[in-house]
Amino acid sequence: MARMHGKDVRVYLGVRDVSGDLNSVDITASADTHDVTTFGAEYLAYDAGLGSWEASLDGFYQTNSGASVTSIERQFETMLGSGTAGASVLSVYDDDADAIGDAGILCSEAILTTHGQPISVSDIVKISGSLQGNGRPGLRARLLHVLGADSTSTNSASVDNSASSANGGRANLHVTAVSGTGGTIKVQHSADNSTWVDLVTFTASTAASCQSSTVTGTVNRYLRCVSTINVTSSVTFVAGFARF
Repeated sequence: MARMHGKDVRVYLGVRDVSGDLNSVDITASADTHDVTTFGAEYLAYDAGLGSWEASLDGFYQTNSGASVTSIERQFETMLGSGTAGASVLSVYDDDADAIGDAGILCSEAILTTHGQPISVSDIVKISGSLQGNGRPGLRARLLHVLGADSTSTNSASVDNSASSANGGRANLHVTAVSGTGGTIKVQHSADNSTWVDLVTFTASTAASCQSSTVTGTVNRYLRCVSTINVTSSVTFVAGFARF
C-alpha cells in the first residue's frame, strides 16, 4: 500500500494552488454526539452524527502581495471571518496531483477563524490560519481532473474503485481561471465503465471560483470528470470525488 508523503502533497484552497505557500496542513474530522445541558440551564441539544472539520495551516509570509489575492497572507486576510465559497474550499492530493486517481482529502466550504503572523528575529517570517467547516470531509478521495485548462468539451479518463459504495460522497471543484464564457463541470459514475450517469453537476464556471457538493446513496464503481466548454472559451480547474 502506498504511503502519503508531505513533499508530494498538493494543496488547493479556494481558487489557488497554495502548495508553494504552505509547509503544514493539519486536518481533523469530527462528529457530534447526542448531549444536552443540565436541567437548570437553557436547553441545548446536539444531533448525533453531524459532521464537521477543522484545519490548521502554516506557511511563509511574502512581501509582494499587492492589492489582489496573489499570496497566502492576502488570501487569509480576505477569508478571515468569511465563509465565501469562492475562497474557502480545501482539497489536498498526494503524488503531486499529477495523475487521475491520485489519493486525497476533500473538505467543504469553511470560515477562517484565526490568522496569525509570528515574527522572530532568528527565523523567516511565517503565517498561520485555522479553518472551520461544517459537513463531513471526504477522507478517501480520488483525483478526477489534474489541474489544467480544458478548451474543448472533454471526458476525462475513468477511475476504477473496484466496487460501488452506498454512503454517498463529496465532490470538490477548484476553478483557477476562465476565459470567454467558461463552461460546466460534472462528475459522472458508471457501473460498467460504459454507460454514464451524472452524479454531481457543479454550477456553471464563468470566473475563478470553487465549489463543494455532497451526494447521498449509491456511488457506482467507476467515476470520471466531464467538462462542457462553451465556444471560444476555456476553464482551468482541478476536481475530485471522495466516497463516504
